Amino acid sequence: MKGYLISAIKLAAISFVLLCIGFLYFGIDFWFLKALGIAVFDLIPILGSGMVMIPWAVIHLLLGNTTLAWQIGLLYIILVVVRQIAEPFITGKELGIRPLYTFLATVICILLFGPIGAVLGAVVAVVIKAILEVSSVSRNNYDKHRR
Repeated sequence: MKGYLISAIKLAAISFVLLCIGFLYFGIDFWFLKALGIAVFDLIPILGSGMVMIPWAVIHLLLGNTTLAWQIGLLYIILVVVRQIAEPFITGKELGIRPLYTFLATVICILLFGPIGAVLGAVVAVVIKAILEVSSVSRNNYDKHRR
């Protein structure tokens, strides 16, 4: 659990940096505070930054601020793509699982379960690792007692 929490904080920090750069580039007022607030929401599994950014973009679109709406939407898409790429590597490293396995588990879970699969991928990878470790220990104990 500790490793998963550390990886979530690291991913939120990446989101914070990307949001700061994007908000500063787009000239959004109070960019630092807005980026910090959205990064905190990014710690919430599944919902994350989309819980703030999607309604924010829609509101600006409805108000006729189409440029700002598209900028927020583009920044959100960039954020999601970077997070989807970084998450398996960061989570895998923190949980002691090879990044490729975490990445594959995440992709397979996303294909099977949709967006919730992004969270389940790391959990599935940890469960598989635990099962393999237990079976390896059991097999080694069996071999020792058999001799």
